[in-house]
Amino acid sequence: MKCGRSRAERFFTSSRGRTCETCRKRNRSKAAHENRVVATYGLRRGEYDKLFKAQGGVCAICSQPRKQRLSVDHDHKTGLVRGLCCRMCNGKLLTSARDNPETLRAAADYLENPPALVILGERHFQGDDTQKPRRRKRRK
Repeated sequence: MKCGRSRAERFFTSSRGRTCETCRKRNRSKAAHENRVVATYGLRRGEYDKLFKAQGGVCAICSQPRKQRLSVDHDHKTGLVRGLCCRMCNGKLLTSARDNPETLRAAADYLENPPALVILGERHFQGDDTQKPRRRKRRK
């Protein structure tokens, strides 16, 4: 058996190769992803996996592992591939900052030194963060 799974005969796609349907789909999906990465970002075969392994399988920005594949992050002006990021960091954080390092530095400074703390002193939000906002009742 190519895939190494001990399964009933009906799970295998053919008698040749002995690869089960699950493994065949996974391999086809991996090959399609690699083909797209090669065609879109100019990476060579295996370079996505090399980056992924070098980053420890986590996002280059937030260092969190993800269930979905990491996105290839690149500079839209120069085309330079920068690394692999989760969809939140690549699609929201970098996009909203317009890839501007000064904006991201200012955001980090804001979080570390909030102006309200200096101006007003310590103030704490009294509501429960887990509560959903109240909805108005609809008039009938």
